[in-house]
Amino acid sequence: MLAALPLATLVAACGQDSAVEERGDMLEERADAVENVGDDRAGQLEEMADEAPTDAQEDALNARAEEIDDIGDNRAEALNERADEME
Repeated sequence: MLAALPLATLVAACGQDSAVEERGDMLEERADAVENVGDDRAGQLEEMADEAPTDAQEDALNARAEEIDDIGDNRAEALNERADEME
């Protein structure tokens, strides 16, 4: 039955997002940005680790890169969960 309805009709039926849904969308965008920053910083640390003069320094930098990546992922996940509650 829904397949027979034109796409424009379905989109119009959905209406515009409420203010709460708009805030949820903004939170999702923020979550993406937070995750990207964490990924970028972790990547920088991994590059530094590749050039570290000792194995101990390389290991420490790689461990810190993993921590930074996990922090970004966890923060992004929390933001996405809040955004989902708003939709």
